[in-house]
Amino acid sequence: MAEQISKKDLIAKARGFTTSIEKMDEKQKASTPSGEYGDDYNKFRTLVERLYPQLADLLPPLVKTYTIASSSYHYTKQSYSEIHTFCEQISQLLSSRIE
Repeated sequence: MAEQISKKDLIAKARGFTTSIEKMDEKQKASTPSGEYGDDYNKFRTLVERLYPQLADLLPPLVKTYTIASSSYHYTKQSYSEIHTFCEQISQLLSSRIE
């Protein structure tokens, strides 16, 4: 039987994103992460929505990822700052939920 994912675990994951981004300088925060980073955020956001479907209308969007076929370069157009904001919103939503 799979271990249950707790709200605390989800908040910790969101904090992992925000903490790493907060260590960046302004130029880095304005840059765009790899598609793998975007995919990781999307998996996290999708998991939150699956576990807390009542939050679906309040969750920030998934990030769009792109691949350049000729080079297999995988990237997102959202900046680290945008993803930071998305994760902070999710963290705050989860923190306000009464279980």
